[in-house]
Amino acid sequence: MFLSMGKIKYCFSVFLLVSLIHASASGQFMVLGAKGDNKVDGKPLKIGTLLQSGQTITVGSGAYLGLAHTSKKTIELSKAGTYKIKDLETKVASASNDLTNRYANFVISELTNNDGNASRFNRSAKTGSVTRDVSKKTLLFMMPVDENGVSKTSKVLADTKITIGWFINKPEDINEENIASYRFIVKDGTPENIGNIIFEETTTDKKLSIDLAAKKFKRNKTLLYQVEAISKTGKKFKSPEAMLKKLSSKENYKVAQELKELPQEETALNKLIKAKFFEEKGLIANAINMYEEAIDMSDVPQYRTYYNEFLDFYGLSNSTTSENISED
Repeated sequence: MFLSMGKIKYCFSVFLLVSLIHASASGQFMVLGAKGDNKVDGKPLKIGTLLQSGQTITVGSGAYLGLAHTSKKTIELSKAGTYKIKDLETKVASASNDLTNRYANFVISELTNNDGNASRFNRSAKTGSVTRDVSKKTLLFMMPVDENGVSKTSKVLADTKITIGWFINKPEDINEENIASYRFIVKDGTPENIGNIIFEETTTDKKLSIDLAAKKFKRNKTLLYQVEAISKTGKKFKSPEAMLKKLSSKENYKVAQELKELPQEETALNKLIKAKFFEEKGLIANAINMYEEAIDMSDVPQYRTYYNEFLDFYGLSNSTTSENISED
């Protein structure tokens, strides 16, 4: 009986994952991200390589390595030098928890699998499955959409940072080279003050991050947002208005408590783990923010590709968006 190529790739990914899980006795690390000149015992390192306690790795000038320990703790090396695996083991705690294991396993599997989005869990529930071509609007947000291709209400975790991106949906209306700036606004969504502008910022990027813990946003359970492209000639193009809705107090508390169980060290890999956590919770704006922060910390090809696959999977990109959002 012969296996299809897809099944072979899947089995290989599972093998790598199982190998990492059951290798604690020999204190192994797995390579999840690499950039530049990196070697193990003088030989080039590849994604998915398992590192043994007795080995030595060399990180070249300007290079980067992202490693996951068998405990699911992550460690990143960006300083040129030689490192002994047994010394790195002393820097990571052996303790882990079920929640960390779950999301770390997802990230490990997806980063080391060569089949792209085919490795994603729950592939039938594609939030952004509606093509945005059905929308006639010039400017659209990179958020889950309704049946008309327009961004719908997005759930967010209170008191956290979120990132919202947008793109030109109809380049025949306005060429990006002719855009001078974007004006992003947030409006009060409470019934008594609905529509009042409580925040605005002008940017040349096609994305903006906001901190929901800020006083201006803290009391609002619902927020409306919109972006306006301003051409060099002064012509303006507005996106449809979209909505952010904070989780209910009970659900917000539960998610916030679970978030605290995940690794708190500020590393790109830990942010990818948190992005996966937010993704499963349906908190796409929070997930995007984690991906953006991960890329800002360690602009590694594997991480950028992983982010682009996330955007494509949820229908949050057009032919150029998945490249542009991380490059602005």
